[in-house]
Order: sequence, then C-alpha cells, then structure tokens
Amino acid sequence: MSGNLVPSSAHAAATRPDGYAPPLAQWGGPPAAPPSAGGGIGDQIARSLAAIKRYKWLILVIISVGTVAGFFLTRVTDPMYFTEAKVWVQQGPNGKGIVAAPGASQSEAAWIELVRSFQVLDRVAANLGMQVKPTAKKDLAVLRTLVPTDTLQAGAYRLDVDGANYTLKFIPADPASQAHVMETGTVGDTIGRTAGFVWQPTAEQLAGTKRLEFSVVSYREAAIGLARNLTVILPLNSNLMRVQLTGEDPKFIAAAVNQTVRDFTAEADRLKRLNLEVTSETVEEHLRGAAAQLNAAQAAYESFKVNTITQPSENVIATPGISSAMNPVFQSYFSDKSQLESARRDREALQRVITDAKNNGGRVSIETLRGFPALMGNNPQLGTALNDLALAQATLRKLQLTYTEAHPFVKDAQSTVERLETQTIPQLVNSSLVELSSRESEMQRRVDGASVEMKKIPARTIQEMQLKREVDIAASMYADLAQRAVGARLAERSVTRDLNVLDTAVAPRFPTSDTTTSIFIMAVLASIGAGLALALLLDRLDRRFRYPDQATNELGLDIVGAIPTYRNTRRPAARLEEATQLVEAFRSIALSVRHAFEGIGPVQLTISSPGPGDGKSFTSANLSSALADSGFRTVIVDGDIRRGELHTVFGEMDQAPGLIDYLSGEATLEQVVRPTQHHANLFVVPCGKRRKHGPELLASERMREFLDELRARFDAIIVDSAPLGAGIDAFALGAATGSMLVVLRAGETDRKLAQAKLTVLDRMPVRIIGAILNDIGVMPQFKYYYYLEGYHGIEGPEHANTALLGAGGSKRG
Repeated sequence: MSGNLVPSSAHAAATRPDGYAPPLAQWGGPPAAPPSAGGGIGDQIARSLAAIKRYKWLILVIISVGTVAGFFLTRVTDPMYFTEAKVWVQQGPNGKGIVAAPGASQSEAAWIELVRSFQVLDRVAANLGMQVKPTAKKDLAVLRTLVPTDTLQAGAYRLDVDGANYTLKFIPADPASQAHVMETGTVGDTIGRTAGFVWQPTAEQLAGTKRLEFSVVSYREAAIGLARNLTVILPLNSNLMRVQLTGEDPKFIAAAVNQTVRDFTAEADRLKRLNLEVTSETVEEHLRGAAAQLNAAQAAYESFKVNTITQPSENVIATPGISSAMNPVFQSYFSDKSQLESARRDREALQRVITDAKNNGGRVSIETLRGFPALMGNNPQLGTALNDLALAQATLRKLQLTYTEAHPFVKDAQSTVERLETQTIPQLVNSSLVELSSRESEMQRRVDGASVEMKKIPARTIQEMQLKREVDIAASMYADLAQRAVGARLAERSVTRDLNVLDTAVAPRFPTSDTTTSIFIMAVLASIGAGLALALLLDRLDRRFRYPDQATNELGLDIVGAIPTYRNTRRPAARLEEATQLVEAFRSIALSVRHAFEGIGPVQLTISSPGPGDGKSFTSANLSSALADSGFRTVIVDGDIRRGELHTVFGEMDQAPGLIDYLSGEATLEQVVRPTQHHANLFVVPCGKRRKHGPELLASERMREFLDELRARFDAIIVDSAPLGAGIDAFALGAATGSMLVVLRAGETDRKLAQAKLTVLDRMPVRIIGAILNDIGVMPQFKYYYYLEGYHGIEGPEHANTALLGAGGSKRG
C-alpha cells in the first residue's frame, strides 16, 4: 500500500439476529479471528470491566450520592427494637384444622395472610389509638378517644384552649403555608366534625392545657404503617407461628404484638365458626335441592312407567326354572312374519301351478299339488277331489284291461277323470289361491302393524333408561349430601380453637443493634452495587456496536479486518505508529478481499454501512489504494449519489460527469473514469449530478452493463455506496456487484438498524463477505486486532504525515 491512506469522516458498528451465520465457505472460509469476547468467564469479565471504564463517571456520581445519603441517614435514624410472640397453630393433615368444614383449607399462607389482613390490623390500630400521634407523648391519654370517620381530612392539627373555649386549626404540610381555623367551640363539646373525626374530651381532661399538637390518620393508614414492620413466620409443616415487630418504642411494639395476637386469634375463631355455619347452611340448602331433584326424577320415572305399561317393551318375562325366554311381543311378531312368508311361498307356488295348468290345456299337475301338504290341510275339499281323481284313474285302468275304449263303462270312467282334472280340481285350486291371497294380506297387515309398534320400543327403552339414570344420580347426590350435612352439623356443634398463645411479647430493654455504622456501610455498598449494575445494564441495553462478538455472534458476520483509531497526535513517533497500524490494517483487509475472490473472477464488491458516519467512504478509498498498491488495476466508484464526496478525496476533480451521468446516457465510460494522482493503478468514478431518479438508475440494467465494462478493464472494482439505512441505493449496488463488505464503527453504529438492514440483504442475491471494524480505539476488547509495535515499514517519523493524506482529524467517514 506504500503507506498512503485516504481520509474520510467516521467509523462503524451493527447487530444481527442471534445465532445467524450466513454461509461463506465459497471463498475459502473466514479469516482467522481472535477469541470471541463472549466466550469464557475471562471474556465476560473483560467486557464488564470495559463497561465500567466507559461509565466510570456515572458510577462515581452514584457512589457519591449514596455515601452522602448514608451519612444523612445515620443522623436521623433512631435505634430499633425487636420483640415477638409465639402462637401454636393446631393443624391436622394437609394444613387443615382439627375440626374443619369439608373442603376448607387452612394452609400456612392462609394463617399468615389472616394475621396481616386489615380485618385484624385495623382493629389493632383502633385498640392502640394508632390513628392519632401527639407531638408530646403525655397527651396520648387525652387523644386516645379520638375516632376518625370516613370523611377524615388526614394531617396535622393544633388545639388551642382559652379558658372555656377552644380553637381547632389545620397545619398544612408546606411550612410556608399558614395554619387555618377548622372550627371553634366550647370545651366539653364534640371536637373535629368539620375535620372528619369525632373527639369529645372533658373539661377535666383539658384542664391546665393551653395547646395540643397532633396528627391524625385513618385506621387503614395506621394499619398499613404497622404492616410494614410486622413479620409473621410459619414454617412449612410447622405448628409454631412467630409474630415479630420492629420499632423505635419498645413498649409500643410489645403492646402492638400482643394486641395483634389477641385480635388475630379472636378473628380466627370467628371466621371458623362463621365458616362452619355457612358450610352447614350451604350443605343443607344443597340437600334440600337434591331431595327436590330426586322427587322430581322419581315422579317422572313413575309417570313414564304408568303411561307405557300397556305398550310393548323389551322386558322379558322369564318362567321359573327356564334360563331365558323370548319377549312375547317379539315372539308374536316373528311368528306372524314366519306365517306370512309361508303363505306367500304357498301362494306363489300355487300361482305357478295355475299358470302351468293354463299352458297344459287346463289340467293341473296333480303331482305338484301333492307336494303342498299344507294346502291340503287348508282346503279339505281339494284333498277329497284328489283322492276321488286317484280312485277314478285306478278304476279307469282296471276297466281298460277288460273293456275297449268304446265300452260305456270306460267312457263313463274317462268322463269322470276328465271332469275332475279340468273342472273340479282347478276350481278348488283357484278357491285355495283366493284364500291364500286373503290370508297373506291379513298376515301382512298384522306384521306391518307389529313392526310399527316394535320400532317404538328402543326409543321408549332409551327414555326409560335415561329416567332411571336420573333417578340413580339424584339418589346418589342426595345420599352424598346427606352424609356431608351430618358431618357439617357435627363440625359446627363440636368446634374447637385452632390457635393458642404460647408466649406473649415483652418490651425489649436493649435495641436490636446500633444501625448507624451498618446503615452507612450498606449505603456505600448499595451505591457501589447500583453504580456497577447500572453500568452493566446500560452496556447490555446499549444499541451501539462495542464488542467484536456482536459482529460475529449477533450479526453473523465474519470479521475481515479492523481499522485502528487515528488521533493525529503531535508527537512524530506516535503519528508514525498510528499510521503504521492503519497501513497494516488496510493491507490485511486487502489480502482478505483478494482471497475472497480468488478463482471466481476479479474483485467486485460494494462497501456500505448501516448508517452515516460509520466510515464506509474512508474504508472504500483506502481499500482501493491498498489493492492498487498490491498490483491490482483498481477503480473506485462513488455510488453514494446522494452525498458522495470521493471526487474531493483523491485530489480536486469535478463531480460530473460521473456515475449517474453515465447511467442516464449523458456521458461515456471514458468521460467518467478518472485517473488519480494518488496511484497509477487507481482510478475514480465520481457520483455525478444529483438526480431525483438516481436510485432507480442504480437498480437498472444499465448499471450491470457499466460493471461489465469495468470488469473488462480492471482487476478490482470497489463501489462506495450510501448507508443501508438511506434507501435502496446500497441494496441495488450490492445486488449489482454480488458482494458486499459492511463497515461497523465501534461506539457509533446502531446494532438494531444494522440487524434490520442485514435481514433485508439475506433475501437478496448478495454475498456478504464480512464486517470491517472501524475506529476500534484502545478498548481492551479489540486488543487482538492491533499489530505489534516497532515493525512499521514507513521510513521514519518525517513520513508520518505523508502516509495519511489529509488526515487532520480523528473522525473519518
């Protein structure tokens, strides 16, 4: 690179979704990186120390405020006393009392909540007179009878007594405000109605009193104050409850604990009796409802049985001694259906006989008729006719053996047979057919009627089962509730106490501890802890890029290189060392970029950053210079068409014609590609004229043609784009070049913005080579990215200024 660096304005920082790691294997793997700042315990400690160093002044302010507050508290804090009472909680299995209503649970938490409930503490406050606090303790006996109402105006009051008259004044909390008169009256009258409390001291009680100063609160406010210092302990599966109280007045805290225990046990007894009474009444009410439900179910079942007693059912009447019997209804139905089928078969067979007879000259097949014995039974005349026919045929055969066909006996016999076969038997068969048809119709009617009734049986059976099931359920519920009602009545009549006081509280003689020193130490330690915690919290909530692991772990970007901070110190040796660090940084970045494109064509990439001031232009210019120094014929394109200033970085040259002019067809490639005085291998394409439709031109096909022409002429094409957050410019240029480097400036880059913009890049055909960390300063988390001192290649301190062309400030963009 020959030590020539080009200045710009800022540095870089960014953030990515956790766990994301875009693939980079296609360019030979990521460059070697130092240990992650979020890996081990040592790294976490280093990061915490860096955060503490960054917020050291905030931590010192918090520690100072905490120390002053602790010192002040030691001056206003009084000694604290401690006392306790012990209560034996008689519990059965699962935290229930010895006699408890069914389903009632008296767990450890329930006992503790009851002690701390306002039902108990409000009563304690009223019994101890905690609603009023006199300025002088001797006045408490007189003020104890003061009772606040719902309209109480809480605050400080003063009672002035002048002989037989009094004046009640309200004292505002603001010292600058004057006390104003609430009411006046005669001693002995009720005092404080206009202020929302009732107090009627006698003249004897106020005798000798000229002024009373006191403050009044409601019972609820007094109970809340008591609850703050009240501690109730009941270990799991233990019967010993400890009621503890801490306060400044030893006699008062002992009285408060004992009063709390008394009111707590009384309330517990009342609630238990009430619970048992309510439980008993509830069970009795449910029992009455269950009885009514059972009666209704039984009545419905009885009504159904009465209404369906005469209708067929699935019930089977079993004869004693017989294992099973068919339902008579079903038996009658299937019998009728069998007879119907038999009659139908006989009719159809007889019909076929008649049909065959018509085809046979009117003669009926005697053999076929004899195959229907049931037909003979139903028509005896047909059977007689068949017998007569058989006898006549036998007589005819005998006569034919003796006489000729012309004999009168033979003719008479033939005439008889003919008459029986063609007249008598067919007539009887026809009459049988009519009778069978009539009987079939009758049987069909009976079967159809019986089937209709049988189809109703399942519905009646299901309804009967439902009614019976309702009766059974109602009976079971009634029996269960009856048993529970007996238990509830027994529990109500045999109630016993679950609480017994073992030890009452006594007024402590000595304070628990002298809290002055501990308060001061705790205040100092708390302020130190608060300062450190706030520093670490601010570090965790910081949206800016500050640690290398935020680029690798959070944003999923490999670190291609890091650029140190340049302070432009006045000492030549320091300037030389800073220039050397910058030179080596860009040499390393250039080497990584060259290897990223090795084997896949010329170097062609876009350099951008999440926001302005991250150092993308500074990085683009010096990376281009480093590539040119390494022998690459390099062109740098100012793609920041909104605020691009590269035409002033490489020597004074005109802004136009430039990139936009070429894309709009107003300039040729030779006109926009400018040589630089910085290096013979380095050329610049200015941004050109500012145009409203410039972003559309960057995303046009003309931009791709422009890059194709540059690839034919140069070994490396570096495109300096606008920030990712400035619009579509960087995305369009990244898609056109196909590769991108992201510049992150330590302490400046917004990681959330970087995360959002890099997520968009993930959906585009852009290969993100990695991140360049800019302006890493002397922060310990970046110490692995610095180069060893004393190995610079610059000739001497006198060349330090020429190594950084125009670098006169610490901010580079």
